[in-house]
Amino acid sequence: MEICILGSGGREHAIGYAFEKAGFKVYYSPGNGLTRNNLQNVGDFKGIIIPGSEEYLAKGIAEKYDNVFGPTSKGAKLESSKIYAKIFMNTYNLPTPRFEIVESEIDLKNKIEKFYPPYVLKADGLAKGKGVVIVDTKEEAIKIGRKLISGELISDVSGPIIIDEFIPGRELSAMAIVNEKGFSLFPFIQDYKKLNTGNIGPNTGGMGSFGPIEIDSELKGKIEELFEKTLYGLKKEGITYKGFIYIGLMIFEKTPYILEYNVRLGDPETEVIVATNPGNFVETLLKAIQNESIPQFHPKNYALDVVLASKGYPGKYEKGKEIKNLEETEGESFVIFGAGVKRKNNLLYTNGGRVLHCVGIGKTKDEAKNIAYKIAEKIDFEGKQFRTDIGVIYA
Repeated sequence: MEICILGSGGREHAIGYAFEKAGFKVYYSPGNGLTRNNLQNVGDFKGIIIPGSEEYLAKGIAEKYDNVFGPTSKGAKLESSKIYAKIFMNTYNLPTPRFEIVESEIDLKNKIEKFYPPYVLKADGLAKGKGVVIVDTKEEAIKIGRKLISGELISDVSGPIIIDEFIPGRELSAMAIVNEKGFSLFPFIQDYKKLNTGNIGPNTGGMGSFGPIEIDSELKGKIEELFEKTLYGLKKEGITYKGFIYIGLMIFEKTPYILEYNVRLGDPETEVIVATNPGNFVETLLKAIQNESIPQFHPKNYALDVVLASKGYPGKYEKGKEIKNLEETEGESFVIFGAGVKRKNNLLYTNGGRVLHCVGIGKTKDEAKNIAYKIAEKIDFEGKQFRTDIGVIYA
């Protein structure tokens, strides 16, 4: 069986890496400077196609080809429309922060009065990890909200937005693999969305992660119930779902609230999950693709991912900086996944906001952390930035 991974980021590289280690022929479309067998067109591909990015699913690739492991565009609306997702949660009694849908600037000024700071504003459509803004003042919320609605803030993203009630607590990533037989949870992973050390600064696509995270059985049961109710709701909506479901959670007073749905695996969470047990990752995914009962995933190690990002990220970032001191990309205790990387004349250059994922693997979290940071500090390119606190738990 041949596999084609759609996308160019670290998540896609990690999925392909697991299949390569298991002996499969793997192609990437379009891939990046650290992936091999990059394709531009998958129209004639006869193997299994695994979309890494939500954009392919939202645009209906699962309707276009019958060899795609992922939901239809109707199922992908859980991610492609935040408004649809919030209405879905309300309809099927899934706990989520109180919210208001905002259609215009006048609507924004009226509805912002129903909330207290900090204010959480969300674009309705896909925004490549930049669609959530948290601000401290009403004036700033109105200013940013107006720019979100008009399309000034994020290119190609405009229209209605959501105001969410801010809920404090601990963020947690919960991901599952799904087919017609049911679902199986992956290990829980701690993600770090803020740009800077200390868990401050603007939101990003993710500056690092580690896992597995141990949680108590009561909370795990509540999270499993969220997946069960989600799948029940999808069936009631007439959607036969296969692929991945990611639920971004906020844990407050032992209650998990759904902040968002994704219809693909998280990034950088996937890099950590794969690194803990690549062979088991492939085993569970193949069972799901073949529509068999999906076995439970068993991590063999801890893994910690430190993201190296370009200067300016998550805003306008620099490109074309030569990457140095990247001699090896894999060993027994580490793996480096490419994201915003371009290869030219056998040299590597930065080509995106998040450039590399430095993943350490160990029997303990501290062992994995030490390895990851040793790699992160060794690799060099002009403008390199990374957080120094991946592994710290912020309540």
